[in-house]
Order: sequence, then C-alpha cells, then structure tokens
Amino acid sequence: MDNTSARWMPNSSNNSSANTTDFNEQTYLEMYLGVRHLDPLPLALLTIVYVAIFLSGTVGNACTCIVIARNRHMHTATNYYLFSLSVSDLATLFLALPQELYMIWEAYPWRLGEGFCIIKSFVTEMSAYASILTITAFTIERWAAICHPMRFQKLSNLSRAVKVIIVIWVLSILCALPYPIHTRTFYELHHPVTSLPLLDSMVCSIPHEWRELMKVFLQLSTFIFFVLPMTLISLIYIRIGITLYTSEVIGAQQKSVGQNGGTLKQSNKRSFSATEARKSVLKMLVAVVVAFFVCWAPFHVQRLWTIYMKREHWTLELLDLQNHVFFLSGVLYFFSATINPILYNVMSRKFRQAFRQTMCGRLPQPDPRSTYVSSYSPSRQRNLGYSKMSKCGLAGRFAMEETEQTFAESTA
Repeated sequence: MDNTSARWMPNSSNNSSANTTDFNEQTYLEMYLGVRHLDPLPLALLTIVYVAIFLSGTVGNACTCIVIARNRHMHTATNYYLFSLSVSDLATLFLALPQELYMIWEAYPWRLGEGFCIIKSFVTEMSAYASILTITAFTIERWAAICHPMRFQKLSNLSRAVKVIIVIWVLSILCALPYPIHTRTFYELHHPVTSLPLLDSMVCSIPHEWRELMKVFLQLSTFIFFVLPMTLISLIYIRIGITLYTSEVIGAQQKSVGQNGGTLKQSNKRSFSATEARKSVLKMLVAVVVAFFVCWAPFHVQRLWTIYMKREHWTLELLDLQNHVFFLSGVLYFFSATINPILYNVMSRKFRQAFRQTMCGRLPQPDPRSTYVSSYSPSRQRNLGYSKMSKCGLAGRFAMEETEQTFAESTA
C-alpha cells in the first residue's frame, strides 16, 4: 500500500492544449503534476512529523521484537502475532517512509531508479497487507480466547500461530504482486510541440495503459484490506464488550449470593477493581477500532478519489485539495506503524516488566494488583475440574482474565 505509487496523475501525458507559443516548462509541470517543492513552513512541519514517526516507530517496534525474542515466557501465540506485526511495521518505516519524505522535499522527478521503484512498490504493499491481516488475526485470536475460552484452550498453540503467520505473509506477497509487476518509471509529460519527453516529469507509478486493470486491484484492495477487516474488527470487539459486560453482571450476582458481613467490604473492593479494569479494557477496544479507521480510511479515500475522478473534472483547486489529502493520508498511514506497539505492547504491564528485565537486567516483580493466572498454567487447568462455577460464570472468569492478560494490564 505505497502511498506514493498510488498518487496517480489525473491528466494524460500527451496533452497538447498548452500555449505552445509561450511555453514554460515549470508551469506546465505544475499544471499536471502539482507543486514540485512545498513552501518552507509546511515542508518543515512535515519533516518534523515524519522524523518523529520514524524514530518512535523504530524504537517501539524494535523493542517489541527484542523483548519477545529474548524472554521465553513471552513466547505465546498472541506475542507471535505482535512480533509479526512489528516486523511488518519496521519494513514500512524503513522502506517506505524515507522515500516518502524524499518525495515531499521534491515531488518529481523520480531519481532513485526503476529497480528501487519496483522493489519499493512491492515491499511497502506487502508489509501493509501483512500488518492489516495480522491485526485481524490477532483480533480473532482474542475473540476466541474471551468468548469461547474452553474451545480456545484446546486449539490454541504456538505451532498453529506460526502456521497462521506464514499464511498471512504468503497471502500478503501474492496480493502485492500486481503492483511491482505493473509499476515502472516513465516520463509523465511530453513537450506539446516537439513531443519529446520532459526529463523532469519522470515518475514512479503505474503507466496509463495499465490503469484500468489496476483500478480493479485497487478496488479489491480497499475491500479486502480495509472494509472487510474494519467491519470484522468492529463486530468482534462489540462481541467482546458484550461478553465482558455480561460476565461482570453475572459475577456480581454470584458474589452477592455468597457474601457475608465479614467479607462484604473486601468483596466490594474487588468488585470495584474488576469494574475499573473492565472499563479500561472497553476503552482500549474502542481505541483499537478508532485507530485502525483513522489511520487507514484517508489512505483508501485518496486512492479511490484519484481513480474515480475523471480527467476532465480536475481543476487546480481540486488538485490542491487532493495534495492536502495526500499528505494527510501519508502521515496517518505511517502513524499506524507507530501506534501499533503502543496499543498492543507498551500499555501492557506484562510487556513493561519484560522490557525492564531485558534492558536493565531486572527480574519482573509480581504485581499485587494482578489476580489472574496464566490461561495455560497447569494449576489453572487442574482447578477447572473442581470449579463449582456455572458454565457462564466460568466463561466470565476466563473472559476477564484473558482480556486482562492482553489489554487490561495497561491500567498499571
């Protein structure tokens, strides 16, 4: 999903309507390709934003990979998905962001060669697809753990997670192939009199003869890698929220039946803590959905706007507006690679403990507020056989503990 390669020029390269008697190449270029150099203020602001995104995203995702790799207790199915997500985000930051920043400083001509143009188009599309599919797979994993805990325990294992991740990357590679196959460097504009190519109009994009075909791929890409995942993630998190709310109500009812005067105060305190944890979890779920939409929606809107807008309808005002949307979508596109480790890792108490252990050599200290037991621990599995909780109550307990393990640790 390379934001730059998707910036298709709305007009034909052989337009001869320019005033041939008083030809000005720079004016001609800006008429059809937009502004070549930004004004100093927006250029400085965008540069600062992109550098901040690059540094924070690199540190966050690199720390995620290091912490998970060096701590065996972090080798879980969930963390395998997060490791894959960090790898795809790092690929986006290193292979897409620098050339995007270069294009902000000089929109055209493309000076980095056709080889890098093709590689960049492929790798950035592939890594973006991998990120979205990984987030979707991770969401489904959480849904299974929270809403179907008993079945999840039987099916969830590391080998299964590895297989899913391999499938994700294979699908990402296959779905990204149409872009490098059809991406080339070429002269977008020709002299209106001599028909010679204008050297400063060299772009890295998809030639006009293939754009009708690529419209189909872009439409499929928008549906498969945005509309469908966004819908699925929203529905799943709504279901998770309902499960958490239901488990809270049932848990409160069960506690009220068995309470006595001596333990009422302590029970109320635990109930209040659990309620606060659930509120934190629900806020986190909403944040994940909102972040996904905000980061990816402008990117796809800009793409679809470009391919559906007819050439004769473009004006200088619309081209200027499209450029603003282009820059906004680019910032949010790369910001997704920075916010992912924050949403899924940095806000996790367990991850922060492992980070301190890895970087400072400190052993993680047990948190007195932490009441859950790992869903894979033998003691928990043994105790399940003697639990007198109802099936719904057990699911509620599983739901809260599984969710705390992934999200509610952020309350620390």
